[in-house]
Amino acid sequence: MGTDFTYYQDTIKAQNQSVEISKNITTAQVHRFNSHVDTSDYIPSRQHTEVISELMVKPSIILPNRERQYPGTDWLTVLIFAGIALFASIRYGYAKYIHHLFLSLFNYATSVRMLNDKSYPVFHAAYRLEIIFYLALSIFVYQGLNLIKWESARVNPTYFGFVLGGVLVYFFGKKLIYLTLGLLFETQNETREYLFNMDNFNRSLSLILLPIVILVAFAPFKTPVFITVSGLIIFLIFNLLLLKRGVFILLKKQFSLFYLFLYLCTLEILPLLLIYKVVV
Repeated sequence: MGTDFTYYQDTIKAQNQSVEISKNITTAQVHRFNSHVDTSDYIPSRQHTEVISELMVKPSIILPNRERQYPGTDWLTVLIFAGIALFASIRYGYAKYIHHLFLSLFNYATSVRMLNDKSYPVFHAAYRLEIIFYLALSIFVYQGLNLIKWESARVNPTYFGFVLGGVLVYFFGKKLIYLTLGLLFETQNETREYLFNMDNFNRSLSLILLPIVILVAFAPFKTPVFITVSGLIIFLIFNLLLLKRGVFILLKKQFSLFYLFLYLCTLEILPLLLIYKVVV
């Protein structure tokens, strides 16, 4: 029993001495000791920088990347944002007008009622929708020409200015010719009604073309051909509906088929065929 107690005391004393020795060992002594130890049989510790570099080389989350189809077109984004801002300015204040506008495309009585009640101020939604239409249609034509890589197409604001000017000349020139023919054939009232319906169709079309040009510009597709073709089909459908409305308006006047052909086919179909011929 005494022998065990003496062994226990010796063990406690040895542990206390080892603690005191470990306290007195300096850092320099530890480095000298390590330098004399053969570490070839040990696995070297991984540095913190190596772990960070591996995490950076192999990220856990990979974000999708899409190459821009039209680099250097930030100005086009500004134009699209301007169209969105115009729409936002009329979204809630003129919701009832927008409802009647789309209803007038299929309901002739609604169109006549809007024509008789036409007393829009300068900043009415109708005129803002026309601005959106000319802007969105010009962007759509510009995107289409760049998509088919037309030989004269250039990705710059100057070229877009020519496209916008061509769109404005086409529509305002067509209106001027309609008014001139209406004066010559004494059909001013019918001509004004048809032009009012044409403006209504264009205003409605602006609310469809604006999302289309946004999708063409920012949709995650390498070549947004399907979206462009869909926009072209919608544009042609609206023009066919407008021709149908024009035939209905002119037949009320008991027009001859010659005048009807002169009014609609010459001024609506022929210019589009000429534009198609020039582009293709």
